[in-house]
Amino acid sequence: MREKKRVYGINQQLKKQQRIASGIFMRRAVCYRRTGFKAYERGISMNLGEKIRCLRKERKLTQEQLAEYMNVSAQAVSKWETGASSPDVDMLPRLAAFFDSSIDELLDFDRRRIEAEVDALVTQSVPLRKDPARAEAFYRDALRKYPNNEVLLNCLLMVIPNDRAKEKLEIGEQLLACSKDDEIRLDVLRLLALTCYHSGETAMARLYLARLPELYFLKTEYAAFILDGEDSLREIRKTEDVCLAALIEMLALRIERSGRAEEKENCAELARQLLSLYRRLDEHAAYAERLEAMFQDGSILKEAFT
Repeated sequence: MREKKRVYGINQQLKKQQRIASGIFMRRAVCYRRTGFKAYERGISMNLGEKIRCLRKERKLTQEQLAEYMNVSAQAVSKWETGASSPDVDMLPRLAAFFDSSIDELLDFDRRRIEAEVDALVTQSVPLRKDPARAEAFYRDALRKYPNNEVLLNCLLMVIPNDRAKEKLEIGEQLLACSKDDEIRLDVLRLLALTCYHSGETAMARLYLARLPELYFLKTEYAAFILDGEDSLREIRKTEDVCLAALIEMLALRIERSGRAEEKENCAELARQLLSLYRRLDEHAAYAERLEAMFQDGSILKEAFT
């Protein structure tokens, strides 16, 4: 009786793992197929195949031995390991049990290392954004190594020109459909609203805009108050930067949109005073000079809202 209960328990656990695996894998794969990004499956296949090969070699097993346990051919195992194909979703619980591993570990091979590498690439790419074509080439090259990485796709969305609106909308909708990262989703909605606006699709721009939450506070504002020491000062500087820059951008927009000469002049004078104040904050002096140059040559709105 105990043995039957134990076997029943193991079977139930395998069924649960199978349902979880099917949900995770198929939800993501269908989502990416729907938007036409077939590279997702290739990325999963490559990572899963590499993990299977590493685990098999760690245990000093042959492909034939693994194939026998999984009831497949040795050729099938070879294809898994080279990324030519992937094991069926139903096999993932058995693979995890065989290697004394978990489905998450099989599907998300060395996630922390990948995240760190992607973060380093994004930091490296920031200066390239002054030249959108170079930045786009950089992100596409990175995506060949990390297929359909959400952070890299979000960065790519930033630098694709608005005259390729259809392509930007496809990438953006892919991210909205599949990403569970609120920060990425909100940034995508912002970028798609701007893309539609610059493409003359104002009704679509309004729809994307309506999906953005209207915030009446900044996280950095409250962090500056709640934290202390250097952490508080860091958040203070962030809040100063965001608020002063946003206010100067809004003054520039008011100058552009207002039909009254007196209001334009008042806004211009107020912007000059704010820029002078901005320069006096040592941490922001360099950016204040750049902001002032953009304000004077009229490119500040293009920089902020393109």
